[in-house]
Amino acid sequence: MRAAKEFGCQTVDGVRAEGWRGRTLGGKVAANGLVRWLRVVVAPVDRVSEKLWTGNESAQAIAEACRPELVGVRDWAEEGLRFRAELSTFVEDAPVSVTPELRGPVRVSESWWKRLEISLAAVAATVTDRVSVRQDLVNRRLEWISGGRVAPQVAVWKASHGDLHWANLTAPACVLLDWEGWGMAPAGWDVAVLRAYSLLQPAVAAEIAGRFSGLLTGAGGRQVQLFAVAELLMAGSRGDHPELTPPLLDLASELLGKPAEVIARRVGLPAA
Repeated sequence: MRAAKEFGCQTVDGVRAEGWRGRTLGGKVAANGLVRWLRVVVAPVDRVSEKLWTGNESAQAIAEACRPELVGVRDWAEEGLRFRAELSTFVEDAPVSVTPELRGPVRVSESWWKRLEISLAAVAATVTDRVSVRQDLVNRRLEWISGGRVAPQVAVWKASHGDLHWANLTAPACVLLDWEGWGMAPAGWDVAVLRAYSLLQPAVAAEIAGRFSGLLTGAGGRQVQLFAVAELLMAGSRGDHPELTPPLLDLASELLGKPAEVIARRVGLPAA
């Protein structure tokens, strides 16, 4: 593998992790006597998103966030494809879930929650021109799910991780993985998404709602939660995590004050 040769490392234990729809491949390696993580991303040269391409590298500037440290980067192109290899410190703890949605009960420590709060606060305090969520996307999703009942204009924008779900969080130590999509988003976006991905485990969803109530209440909190629900319902309409559809519709019902069946008919999804 060229990526391993670029860094002079060897694979360890055959540990592999394939990213979303095979766009990335990661593995445990040994480099200069140290255990590292080697990640390779590939895309056609004319379809490279510079935001995603440089996300993990630019996230190194975020102070106090609990994340892997990037050790080195290599880029090359061949046969119409562009490659990027990233060598990072190895995170010993495994992701909380093998899927973005939380399918089973989980217990994490008080220190885990504190580390998550510190990391998200550090991201939110970061100044960046990177964009994770666009206003026009918020407009479309809120119109789709609310029929114009919720004002779409975002009042407060903050830097966010951009893809905060349970497969991107480790335990027992809280480390946030996969920073390629970080950037500006509506305030509270990360916790709204994490809560939505937690709805199959109501106790965990309630824990998030309680701990981050300042971001999830009021007009802005209602707006960002409804946007998160709409994003996951849209993914559900494409066949992703269909089990989440009923609880997502229930949360939309709570936020909009309309029956879940009415919302389901509006967006063309089954209510149960």
